[in-house]
Amino acid sequence: MAVQDSAGNKTKGLNEDLRQRRGWIVTIAVGLALHVLSIVVGLRPAGPLCGSPLLPESRAAEEADAQMHITGLAAECYRNIDAAAMPVWSLMALGIGLVLAGVAVRIVGIRRSIDRNRNLTGPAQS
Repeated sequence: MAVQDSAGNKTKGLNEDLRQRRGWIVTIAVGLALHVLSIVVGLRPAGPLCGSPLLPESRAAEEADAQMHITGLAAECYRNIDAAAMPVWSLMALGIGLVLAGVAVRIVGIRRSIDRNRNLTGPAQS
């Protein structure tokens, strides 16, 4: 009976270790995916003749305003760009935050495993 319990404990510990390893990898992968998504969304134009949140130049709209063909187009473009910028920067910050959290979890896991190995091997060598 004791043999089964020790094997169960080893399996439980191994499963927990694998879950932690998968967790930080998934966290980093989701963070990178959100960061790429924010760049893709941020490069989309905010409207006709408008720039995008990451490239806010709207020269065509400014030239149309200067030539008096359509008035207020540049102002409308910049309002649309400002409105579209909030989700882009939020996604970018969330992606970077998730990547940093995944790296921090991995570093803490490495340090704990090093400390655990030192505690296990330290008294045996003395």
